[in-house]
Amino acid sequence: MKKGPELLTGVGTLSFVPYLVTEKQGKISGEYTREWYFDSASAHWYAEYPEGFRDDLYFSFSDGELTCRRLIKNISSAKIALTEAGFSILGIKAGDDPEQDFYYHAENSRVYATMTLPIDFDRLAPGGKDPKYPDLNSYLSFVEVPVCTKRVGATPYQPFPAILIGNHKSTHGLVHGTLEQRVFYHCYDLAHENGTVNMDVVSGFKGIDALEVVSGRTLVDRWYLGTTDHADDIEKIFERYTEVLRTVLPPMYGATDANRHYGVWESWNDGNERNINEAMLLAEAEFVSKEFPTVKYIQLDDGYWHRDDGAHGLGTAYEKDGGIDRKKFPEGLRAYSDKVRRFGMVPAIWTGYNFAYGSQITEEHPEWRAPYAWRYEVDYPGLKCGVVADPSIPEVREYLAYAINTFCSDYNFNGIKLDFWSYVFETSYPMMKYREHSGYEWRRWLLTEFRKNLPTDGYFQPGCDIVQANPFLGEFFTNYRYGLDISSGEWDHVKTTFLWGTSCFATHIGDIYVPNSDSIGIPPGLNETERYFAVNYTLISRSMVELSGKLHSDCPPHWLKVLKKAMCNLNNGQDVHFARYDYRKKNGMPPEIWYIDTPHFSRTSGTEGMPVKTVALFNLTEEERSIGFSQSDLKLPAGDYILTDVWTGKQYPFAPEAEFKLPRHGSMLLAVSRTDALQVFDANIRLEKISAAENEISFAVDYKADAELFLNRKPSRISCNGAALEFTQNGNITCFHLPEKGMLTISF
Repeated sequence: MKKGPELLTGVGTLSFVPYLVTEKQGKISGEYTREWYFDSASAHWYAEYPEGFRDDLYFSFSDGELTCRRLIKNISSAKIALTEAGFSILGIKAGDDPEQDFYYHAENSRVYATMTLPIDFDRLAPGGKDPKYPDLNSYLSFVEVPVCTKRVGATPYQPFPAILIGNHKSTHGLVHGTLEQRVFYHCYDLAHENGTVNMDVVSGFKGIDALEVVSGRTLVDRWYLGTTDHADDIEKIFERYTEVLRTVLPPMYGATDANRHYGVWESWNDGNERNINEAMLLAEAEFVSKEFPTVKYIQLDDGYWHRDDGAHGLGTAYEKDGGIDRKKFPEGLRAYSDKVRRFGMVPAIWTGYNFAYGSQITEEHPEWRAPYAWRYEVDYPGLKCGVVADPSIPEVREYLAYAINTFCSDYNFNGIKLDFWSYVFETSYPMMKYREHSGYEWRRWLLTEFRKNLPTDGYFQPGCDIVQANPFLGEFFTNYRYGLDISSGEWDHVKTTFLWGTSCFATHIGDIYVPNSDSIGIPPGLNETERYFAVNYTLISRSMVELSGKLHSDCPPHWLKVLKKAMCNLNNGQDVHFARYDYRKKNGMPPEIWYIDTPHFSRTSGTEGMPVKTVALFNLTEEERSIGFSQSDLKLPAGDYILTDVWTGKQYPFAPEAEFKLPRHGSMLLAVSRTDALQVFDANIRLEKISAAENEISFAVDYKADAELFLNRKPSRISCNGAALEFTQNGNITCFHLPEKGMLTISF
């Protein structure tokens, strides 16, 4: 009967070695008793360390994978400082040529602007460029040098918590992934030895250099280890891991509808920044309430503090009258939020965990400061850092609870964007004064405090450090921002976010935690081609959470139509797929062909008479580029299909391939439809098909709107809830006003 490591076939002959590291003794090893229970496919390893710990590892095995639940208990009578727990996996062999060995982690694209890295890559090489690999186009991507670490997964960017060890000449690989993040986080030490890879799975602590474990306390760690035969497919690498992960996750706010089907208008982007006031925001709330039926929240971003020289969020509650700028908000924030509700919109607000440099709270409580300047000293010498509050200090927690209640209850905001929050909770650098609890324990305290004060259907969104698809945050947050601020419109930000998003969307966890690509709107720094790129990307990736800009006054009519159509059917978190994409290709482009299995205007797939796929094409380069794809690329059965450009209405044959020339920074959004029977090629409202007959089709509709439908037949009658509607034909487009939600019926 095979034992644990032997069940993981196709990746070499593995051996496992657990160990602990204490602050006093360093790395220590134990004599483990190994008990195997073959009838139940499980095992129990345990050891008592002379240094004062008992370590129990409980394994469960299945075909090619295992899970481990590890209990580390202080059995001494004294407090012991535990630096980390380790688990060495020795002898990994994913392919025959060790020089082709690589690792993939979601952190790679975020930090080094590339998907895969060689096992022996020097992660601390200047600029992220290891001279051993001169032909590898890696570089530091919007990363401060001090946060780079030798260990994979130890940067503060909250990545999807799993790693693949693979080989470029093989489809086999070994996957490790986290199953719990209450105390520990996982990072990895990798090295070659005798032609195989050794991987130390390190269970460490955020925000402290060691956890002071009191007598009798038990620490719990859980993780997954398994093989894959899809190491060449970025969408399937972690498929088996996520299946197991879903069985152990708690109820998730990220799985709710708060940002899945409802959007947020926010005040910062498109050049507004802090140049805001109550009158402007209320004008926008009224306009959005009439023009964007899928947008529910009006978010006041940074700019309400009475000073303009820094981002100051939770710290404002410390000041007289909440530190609010009364020139912008004459009656304060409660009066403002009440006025937003008059338009049927839900008020939301940006706030930040850090306190602005020179603010009243930082001047009066310097002892609350967690050391943070180290992060910026190299890249931004002389920068005056704000204060990151130390949550291990009881007085800090008392104040934070007061401030959170002020924003959620006194001001009555039902949505929160929490910016600059993660620095102390996610850093692998020691920042906290007291070490009885890890950064992840205090993370849980903080996010629980917000959730206690927000309504159950209120949205909650993290800002910096932006999140790289860590599903464990979905227990509290309803969406995660993974990309750079689009701000006034910076192409480099759009391009970088595109790469980072690829790593996030490939995990296919959008159903449990909604991704957010930042806003679409009227960014002045992008030309119209680039604006379409941003809209098409945000739409096809199903991460269209935010809308921005002075739409009531500054948005051209033709672009307003584009934005309204783009947001007609928010279905954020829907799976998106890539075609003709090899993530392992050295210096390869991010995927150019993206597709979803539904119309862009419907949540339902496989509906007869509606598009069977929606495809987006992207050209990130600085020159014109031809991009082609086939029916099989989209996993379509061979047949007669037609492509419809969502923005121009132009149609193209698709049998069996199609190719398009895109300008620099160009994109296309195409509906893929069959050519037989009745077809709705495109629409600017959400349609969910109810029934169809030979000469009639009915849809459920959610809201009133000025509707435009591209049909392959001209209708003879249109009705809503039985009442006939007037309609006109504008070329191929049928136009009518939809007066209310209900049943839309079209007769031919």
